[in-house]
Amino acid sequence: MDYNILKKKNLIELTEIAKKMDIIITDRTSKKELLNDILKCFKEYEDYRANITKTYDCKGKIGNSGKEGVTYLVKKDGKEYAMKTFKNSKSSKNITKESEFQKIASKAGISPNVYEVNIIDNYIVMDKMDKHLIDVIKEQGGVLTEIQQRQIINIFKKLDEIKIFHGDSNILNYMCKGQLIYMIDYGMSKYIDSKLIKKLGTDKPNYELMNIGFILKLKELKCSYNYLLEHVSKENIEKYKI
Repeated sequence: MDYNILKKKNLIELTEIAKKMDIIITDRTSKKELLNDILKCFKEYEDYRANITKTYDCKGKIGNSGKEGVTYLVKKDGKEYAMKTFKNSKSSKNITKESEFQKIASKAGISPNVYEVNIIDNYIVMDKMDKHLIDVIKEQGGVLTEIQQRQIINIFKKLDEIKIFHGDSNILNYMCKGQLIYMIDYGMSKYIDSKLIKKLGTDKPNYELMNIGFILKLKELKCSYNYLLEHVSKENIEKYKI
């Protein structure tokens, strides 16, 4: 922050800036003291950002840019990670919420581990996956094997067990590491509480609703989903024409 720009601001304007930075203000705080405190905070922030930048070595972008940001391949202490970055429009509260959902899911073994959540520079650092499931399907000639379909059903059941409704049926939210499939992107997730159960009409929204959404995506790709279909009621098979 430029000292000359801040110097031109009056005490009221400086006070508003200081409040947003959680700087302690008293009735005796002079404009000069306030100015110095603000500049000190900006200096500490810039130093912090500089250290963060040095912490990770960015190797390039992973996949396409998403609606909320970009994911990068980064390296630290010889190990590679995925760094999901967010646009400034994503609030720190929502970044924290998304990371907490993923942490719970990772403990259940169905999502990448989360190593760092930074709400100042807006990013989450997690395990790097090998590739998107859709790329695996293409490599397999448009086939999703029964073993892979069983993994998908297991993910939905686990999510219901840990009371998290993922809420986003985008097929790009399924990624692979080795032979295992993981769920990513918890930006639209919600806790499965009584209010959500009443709204959706089920206490197993992932198993019942996410499965249907996933099947519909596979149908668009003309991909197999016989095993997944065994877990859909006859009523919903007719309703969604699957």
